[in-house]
Amino acid sequence: MGTSPVVTRVVVDFRGNALVLELDAPLPAAGSGTATIDIGTNGRLEGVEIGTSWLAIAGTSSAEAHLSRTATIEVDIAGDRRSLRIPRRGNGWEISFPSGNQCWIRDDGSTLCSVVGA
Repeated sequence: MGTSPVVTRVVVDFRGNALVLELDAPLPAAGSGTATIDIGTNGRLEGVEIGTSWLAIAGTSSAEAHLSRTATIEVDIAGDRRSLRIPRRGNGWEISFPSGNQCWIRDDGSTLCSVVGA
């Protein structure tokens, strides 16, 4: 198995109530499909598993790991396979922005997001 693509930017689309994950490498196939997301405390998006790829967004501390939960969601992969659109909310779950991810500030201090459609 090869390495998974890396998320280079998260675009928060308030009008579409979705997130677009921009990737440094293409996913195996374009189109609609299912994925599994991990959501931590305060609705923090930790990562997305799609097929055999794990897209890490923001880690979680070992003290909070037991509070994480997963949800199966419908996603759309762009034609160039370098962006993945995911909803921010579904039945029984919600990805909270900005409180949960605070603009996805990574452990190294870099910021990983843009906001559109506000």
